[in-house]
Amino acid sequence: MITTEEGIRSMLGKGERTILECKKAAREVPKSVWETYSSFANTYGGFIFLGVEEIRDRQSAPKYQILGVESSDKVIKDFWNTVNSDKVSANILTDDDVLPVPTSEGDVVVFRIPRADYTMRPVYINGNPIKGTYKRNYEGDYHCSEQEVRMMIRDAFGDGNDGLILEGYGMEDIDLPTLERYRILFKTDHQDHVWNSLDNKEFLLQIG
Repeated sequence: MITTEEGIRSMLGKGERTILECKKAAREVPKSVWETYSSFANTYGGFIFLGVEEIRDRQSAPKYQILGVESSDKVIKDFWNTVNSDKVSANILTDDDVLPVPTSEGDVVVFRIPRADYTMRPVYINGNPIKGTYKRNYEGDYHCSEQEVRMMIRDAFGDGNDGLILEGYGMEDIDLPTLERYRILFKTDHQDHVWNSLDNKEFLLQIG
């Protein structure tokens, strides 16, 4: 979890847009937070920073300005009230996943959204999985197609063997050429993702 101003500025400097969303929020939780909550939960997880403005122009990469929020306690309380309501299909967070982080410009509210377990996907909003399920592509939140939603539902309730734990196997049993091809495809789709620097074993652990 990111708990310091230095940690926030470090992540902003890296521009990890696949797993980072910044929103300018002064007094309340922006409505678009819930689309990002759904997309991170259904894809690879990520962080949401409230109180940070993303400045864009066509000539250069996005820049970030920390503004802070005026009442972090109120924003956090409002968030918990909503995430525990019927706004979202599942609350996958713990208390440690939502923290106010003091900075020289004011508090930044940091949300760590994990990837939801496959048995809980799709994570959707507004009570409608077909219209309210999102995924993360590079730096944006996009509606999942009906086919993608039905695939997640099938995987969550299917009777296949993908979730079985196989004992007595290790990394030496992994087909490395296949894994390397997968990692190339992953890196092509997610060039800035922090998992690209991991070794094979840690990478496999992170993707579940």
